[in-house]
Amino acid sequence: MSFHYPESSLVRACARAAWYRVAGGPRRWHNRSFTSGQSIAADDRGFTIHWRGRGTVRARNLRSLSLPGGFASVLASGPSVRSLRRPERLFDHPVCCVNGSAALAAERGRRVDCYVVSDHRFIIEKPDLFREAARISRAVVLNPMSVFAALLAAPDALAESNLFLREDLRRPFKRPRPTAAAVARDPGLIATAKGDLAFAVDPSRGTFPAGTVVFDALQILYGIGCHEVFLFGVDLSAGPRFYAESNPAPNELGDAFDRGIEPAFALVAEYLRRTGRRLVNGSTGSRLSAAVVPQADGNDLLDELERRAAAAPARSLTAA
Repeated sequence: MSFHYPESSLVRACARAAWYRVAGGPRRWHNRSFTSGQSIAADDRGFTIHWRGRGTVRARNLRSLSLPGGFASVLASGPSVRSLRRPERLFDHPVCCVNGSAALAAERGRRVDCYVVSDHRFIIEKPDLFREAARISRAVVLNPMSVFAALLAAPDALAESNLFLREDLRRPFKRPRPTAAAVARDPGLIATAKGDLAFAVDPSRGTFPAGTVVFDALQILYGIGCHEVFLFGVDLSAGPRFYAESNPAPNELGDAFDRGIEPAFALVAEYLRRTGRRLVNGSTGSRLSAAVVPQADGNDLLDELERRAAAAPARSLTAA
């Protein structure tokens, strides 16, 4: 989580870390990465995000994002995307891209309905890819850490985008992280018995991270009205991404799978059981068991979506 900005001297960064460790306690320790010049103020229209010396941006609350069609796809970066026939068909209906997967839309000259980034390091390491993804996306959804990373590495992308802010419920901005007991009894969350992981039913409050941005995307899509979601490229393997990278960032999915991703998707399965909603993984080689999330051939899913589009063209995500 640690991320220190260039204008923060080593002395100031160490002092801030020491204060949060000693005076703030372990529940505030995650805030050591934020500076005193960074603030987020909420009002009826959304949020004003300010970084002294870096600028100010406005962001909307996810309450104003809607999905009239009732279904969407999530495109991740797993190598199985390469096996899709005419993958540009993904962009004929509502689709949510995560991190670098928007490279496919950019390559095919298509728009993206929703773009979600949860790892600020992606923005710092791939600012050009983030900038292009934000440019072609109708809605850009970032957590506080990612917004400030974008203000540092690609501020022009935020100035021109339709930005939505979502809180990180595990590490809320400049507030103490919730106790495990509070998470376990929160009626707005479907949580593990230990309260170490949770699925947020109302993403306007925020989303709970779990090692893959796809988990955040699912909380957002179901929370804004999706009844069906189709996953593409969710291989959850430590292999290379489907798009070309001159300087590939480390793939940490392998290490995170047992620790957080698999139990998090068990919570998704519980959410689906309670609500009667549908989730299908279009990667039959995914590490995620079909017993947790049903699988289907990705090309068959694209064919199904194409038939739906022919019968009743889907409307895009809209922002009120």
